[in-house]
Amino acid sequence: MPRILIAGLCLLLAAPLLATAPASAEPHARPRDFRCLLKGKKVEGTNFYIFNRSRARLRKAVKITEAGALPPSSYPVNTVLQVLPFEAMIKRRRGFNPEGNDWEFVKLKVDSEGKTQITADGKGEVANALGSCQACHKRLAPTHDLVCGFVIGANGLGLTDEQLAAIQASDPRCKKK
Repeated sequence: MPRILIAGLCLLLAAPLLATAPASAEPHARPRDFRCLLKGKKVEGTNFYIFNRSRARLRKAVKITEAGALPPSSYPVNTVLQVLPFEAMIKRRRGFNPEGNDWEFVKLKVDSEGKTQITADGKGEVANALGSCQACHKRLAPTHDLVCGFVIGANGLGLTDEQLAAIQASDPRCKKK
């Protein structure tokens, strides 16, 4: 059988399989995306921790935070920012959440053994006791890529720096096994 005919036959047989695959699956947070809060990078003068599996992207995210001014491209994709062990935001690809500057908001539950469970993830629908995470971030930090850590510190959360540090240090994922 000529190669062109075989290649055409393979393409014809594969077409239905390719048609059923999603063109662009929405990313979702996974429990393994979150680890001991204190293992993240923390820039002096801020109260949040920065994570990214890519070392180059992590360095870029740290530089952005150190500068305190956001470039047009903002944080690198898959950068995780966390202030508290039970909440996080993850920068996603352009177009993921245009109303929320492409952040995915995540609520977490961490048990006493340090196992992370995601209780909610998504866009504007993710809420805590104060309401929509996205709406609050848009209200407080619209000119800082919705990163409230640039505009409110521990005091903005109703805490002292010491109280916030104690909450962060109590992250069960940080316990030595």
